[in-house]
Amino acid sequence: MQWPARQEFDRWAGRQQSWGAGLMALSAALFLWLGYLLLIPFSVDDYHDEVACEAPVFYDSESTAYSEGAGKLCSAERDWPELLGIGALAVPPAVAGAALFTSGSARKRASAHVFRILEMQESEERARQKKARPGA
Repeated sequence: MQWPARQEFDRWAGRQQSWGAGLMALSAALFLWLGYLLLIPFSVDDYHDEVACEAPVFYDSESTAYSEGAGKLCSAERDWPELLGIGALAVPPAVAGAALFTSGSARKRASAHVFRILEMQESEERARQKKARPGA
């Protein structure tokens, strides 16, 4: 029977799913980190005191009264190009992980379908052989 081939095929499909899930988890961690950096207020240590800064998403330079130096410190601490870079780093693992997970799932389902059809064909063949034998 084809059980060893099916087991190997399923093992490879399971590995694909595992790698896909791992890459999606990595991407989720990067997106969570990005969300934390964008949405949570923070503080910056100056030479002699600590400056409280608003989250980059909610910071409005006209309504928030930072001193000129404090605004620059806060902006330098959470720079937009750096934040966008984290977001850009999170996208490729998400895409690759989704593709691998979907591919592995499809392989498992296709494998189960094909081997079920093969089992049904073998069962029908045995039933035909049993009918063809006299005295059975």
